[in-house]
Amino acid sequence: MSKKTVSAVLVLALLLAGGYAVLTKEGSGIGNDREPGATVTESGDLSIHFLELGNKYTGDSVYINYGETDVLIDAGSRTGSSATITGYIDQHIKDRKLEYVIATHAHQDHIAGFYSTKTTTGVLDYFEIGTIIDYPQTNSNSATRSNYEDTRDRLHEEKGTEHHTALQCYNNEGNAQRVYDLGPGVTMEILYQKYYETKTGSENNYSVCVMITQDNKQYLFTGDLEKEGEESLVDHYSKNHGGLGHCVLLKGGHHGSSTSSNTKLLEAITPEYVIICTCAGTSEYSPFIPNQFPTQEFIDRIAKYTDRVYVTTLIKNYSENDFGPLNGNVVFSVEGGKIAIICSGDDRVLKDTEWFRDNRTAPDEWV
Repeated sequence: MSKKTVSAVLVLALLLAGGYAVLTKEGSGIGNDREPGATVTESGDLSIHFLELGNKYTGDSVYINYGETDVLIDAGSRTGSSATITGYIDQHIKDRKLEYVIATHAHQDHIAGFYSTKTTTGVLDYFEIGTIIDYPQTNSNSATRSNYEDTRDRLHEEKGTEHHTALQCYNNEGNAQRVYDLGPGVTMEILYQKYYETKTGSENNYSVCVMITQDNKQYLFTGDLEKEGEESLVDHYSKNHGGLGHCVLLKGGHHGSSTSSNTKLLEAITPEYVIICTCAGTSEYSPFIPNQFPTQEFIDRIAKYTDRVYVTTLIKNYSENDFGPLNGNVVFSVEGGKIAIICSGDDRVLKDTEWFRDNRTAPDEWV
């Protein structure tokens, strides 16, 4: 049985069992004049999975399946999350291979699940890996960064896993490619932003940016890129490629923080769906409720474009390690050109949840 068949059967079984809730609408993306990299033909089914990570810590991990091609963007939030991530992906593929792995930047909440420890098997050791793409620069001297890079380099030397930085991909250096063909009608493009080459005090601004394009519908992933990086991204594509263009889906930047998903980026991409890998209400980074993810500032900016916002995890009591799903694992699925949001937890959009009612002020656009 092929990967595509396995995934389709599993999703159908979950729907029939009533374990997931689905909202659908007709897809309506527009193209842009960037280099397409491949002839666009009508695609098959695509699924993008935003994962819960099995602990109270905020982090990113997004699994993408298209036919026989599997992509993983990041593997946070801690080393123990690797079992959660590999267990989830195992339900969808049977050949234990990820064709592409992307590590956006050198923070533990994005890369700690990639490497193995005495008690855990990391994602990079659990699966066969085809190509690793990661950050061109870092200021980090952490053990997390060293452990990830040591594992990456070992796979390259011992197993022939390809490794390229995002800058090498953008420049089409050697075997690195700016645009990867994931299958009929679907491409993965490594986008450019200036902090691939310019030093910055913000590790988040080194984040690798990725655009998945399917039949001219675009889905954007920017890691933890902050305002300066987002502005660089928009300016580069406005000047050189006719603009980023409308994006049907945006992975909420930096877990829904106040520093990301800024106005300039949102105006450039006018997103329809925003899905955030975060713990709603976490005090991990701030005791001030409006600044806890997803922040009030983030919500106020997003509200001008869409109310279709989903969040993976809910913190009930951080100090007591009490957490659970908000929307849970969120699957953005495109089947026959139609979009479905499949949630393992609550199927309601953020503005309709009890957490939002109790902790946020609804923007005028959401009232």
